[in-house]
Amino acid sequence: MNFVKLLLLFLTIGLVQSTGALKFAFDGFNTSKLLLYGNAKLDSGAISLTQDTTFSIGRALYHAKIPLKHTNSSTIRSFETSFTFSITPYNGQRPGHGLVFIFVPSADIQGAAASQYLGFLNRTNDGNRNNNVFGIEFDIVQNQEFYDINNNHVGLNVNSIISVTAYKAGYWFQDNQNKTNWWHFHALKLNNGKIYRVWIDYKDSFLGVSIAPAKMKKPLWPLLNVFIDLSDFFLDEMYAGFCAATGQLIGNHKILSWSFSN
Repeated sequence: MNFVKLLLLFLTIGLVQSTGALKFAFDGFNTSKLLLYGNAKLDSGAISLTQDTTFSIGRALYHAKIPLKHTNSSTIRSFETSFTFSITPYNGQRPGHGLVFIFVPSADIQGAAASQYLGFLNRTNDGNRNNNVFGIEFDIVQNQEFYDINNNHVGLNVNSIISVTAYKAGYWFQDNQNKTNWWHFHALKLNNGKIYRVWIDYKDSFLGVSIAPAKMKKPLWPLLNVFIDLSDFFLDEMYAGFCAATGQLIGNHKILSWSFSN
């Protein structure tokens, strides 16, 4: 095989492997690229997922399905996504219940309930292996029936509102000021109205989730670092986005920016 043919072969392989790759960045939102359901609406360029009412549900999805597997393969593409959010109390009251970054098979809000189900699932479909849903939850109410670790945590959810793993909200850092190599943990309160940035990365069956104040750089060590094969429940293409819910406790759950790349 001569050099020209070899070059054409490599170029062809590269084109096939890149088919379906997707990259976008929203620093402010408009309806042309979003699907909004329930009480979700745009508010000054941000997505307001819930409103000032009890048992409110909102869901916002990217307008098209995202290719998640390589062509003619069950292997999941590497991806990285980042977004900023805030959860703000109304009138100084304790807010609820939290929000979730999601991958879901269909563009609707069917099968979702408010309150402790976060607009993600409901009592009848929770735990069903055929759900094909995935979420990273930012939960601000402790529900004993779901084995929540506290009322301020980040969790990984697969086909269930019960998290596969979870950790209290915060980030790890090294104390460079005192020139030590010790890692320290700084806790964050999710429901205080402050803006936080989240980074979610998946590569070679490792999933990392980090969170920090919006103006900070990405922490060197993720809050969640999990070995998980997403091909076990991801479809070839799925919708990605966010959901949130209130119950008797109400709060304003907002998404202010979002980027994604696979």
